[in-house]
Amino acid sequence: MSEITGISDEFIKVATLEINEELSHISKILNSCQDDNDIAKNSTKIEKHMHNIKGLAPMMGKENIGNVAKQLDVILKKIMEGTKVDGIFGPLCTSIEQMRMNMEKPYEMTKVQKEVSKIVLKII
Repeated sequence: MSEITGISDEFIKVATLEINEELSHISKILNSCQDDNDIAKNSTKIEKHMHNIKGLAPMMGKENIGNVAKQLDVILKKIMEGTKVDGIFGPLCTSIEQMRMNMEKPYEMTKVQKEVSKIVLKII
């Protein structure tokens, strides 16, 4: 059993694999993007993967990843509804990179979380 609230090691292993796969899918999509407009065009695909991360990360003790994913999920859903969100490309790319690093070892995500939160506050 893991130290994280009695969650089985097998669950942690499977969840880690799944989150890393979701992050890889998002990274591949982002590699084809150059700006906010490209994010808008790909928002449905990105949100599908982000939604999975949002749910799974907190269940395995990665609350910081879950919190950022939750905020990004809100932003992506707003984009899917037709809201124009300026300045999402950079923070989204940074968030994915920091989530990947955090999956390997604890990594401070406060700065990117604040950046993403500012965007959320502008659009809700």
